[in-house]
Amino acid sequence: MHYDLLNNLIVGTEAWDGIKQHVLAEDRTVLTLTAAPRFFGLIQEEGIKGLNILDYVTKREYVKDQYRFFNDVPVPTWAKVEMNQDGSILIVDNGDVIAREYLFPNTRRAVQDIRYNNPDGTLDYIEEYAFDGTLYSNLFYADNVLQEIVFYNSNGQAVVRYFFYDGVINFVTIEDPKTHKVIKDYANLNEYFSDQLAEMLTEDDTVTFQYMGIEMSALKDTKSHNVLEVVESVLDDSGVVRGNLALILEGKIPYVAEVKVDAEQYEALRLAGMPLDRVSMKA
Repeated sequence: MHYDLLNNLIVGTEAWDGIKQHVLAEDRTVLTLTAAPRFFGLIQEEGIKGLNILDYVTKREYVKDQYRFFNDVPVPTWAKVEMNQDGSILIVDNGDVIAREYLFPNTRRAVQDIRYNNPDGTLDYIEEYAFDGTLYSNLFYADNVLQEIVFYNSNGQAVVRYFFYDGVINFVTIEDPKTHKVIKDYANLNEYFSDQLAEMLTEDDTVTFQYMGIEMSALKDTKSHNVLEVVESVLDDSGVVRGNLALILEGKIPYVAEVKVDAEQYEALRLAGMPLDRVSMKA
C-alpha cells in the first residue's frame, strides 16, 4: 500500500491542496499521527482514503452517515441540555451551568465535545466525540492544566492514555480494553509513533512524506520504502542544503530511501555537490 504520512490533516491550505493532488493521482492513503476526532469527517469531505494511527491502535471502526445530535449526549442525572438563542449550548443541573457543549462546524448540530467545569470555574474534564458520534476521548484537568487524555475504541473502552507533565506528554500507555492491563508503555510520543508504525508497515508498503520533522522520525524503525517528497526549498536561509536533507543524501538517515524533487531543486543539489543517487524527479 502507498501511504502519505502527515502529522495532521489540515485542509483548506495551499500545502494540503498540493499534497492532495498527488494523493488522488497515485491513490495514496493519508496516514496521520495526531489524534483527531474529526478525522473521519475530513477524509469523507476530501474524498480520500485515510487512517489515523490512533484509530489503528484502538481498532476503531467508524459508521458512515452517523452522528450524535446535540441533545443526545449522556449527562449527569437530572441535568438538562439547553440551547440558547445565541446558539450556545449549556448543560444545566439544578439551575447551575456545569458544562458547555460545542458542535462540529458545518454539521446539523453534531456534538463535538462537552467541557465540564469545577464549581470555581476551572476546567474539570472534556468529553470528546468522534465524527460518527461515538465517544472518542476524555481530557482530565487539574487547576486548568491538562493532566491526562484517555482515548477509547468504538465500544467506549479505554485503550490509549497520554500522561502530561509541565504541559508535555511524558508517558504513553496502551492497555487491554477488557482487562485494562497495560500492554505497552512509552516515555514519549516519538517512541509510541515509531513503534506503532514499525508494527503496521511492511516491506511491501511505500510511505511518502513532505516534512522532515516528527513525520520522518516516526519512520526510523520501519521496513517500508520511505520517500521524502520535497515541498520547500532544499536550501536554508544561509544557502546551505538543509541539515536533515543533507544527512539523507549522504546515507546517514538510512530509513529514507528516496528523495523526490523538481528540476530547480535538483539543480540546486547538484551545484551544492550533494550525492544524487537517492534523488529522483517528481512526476
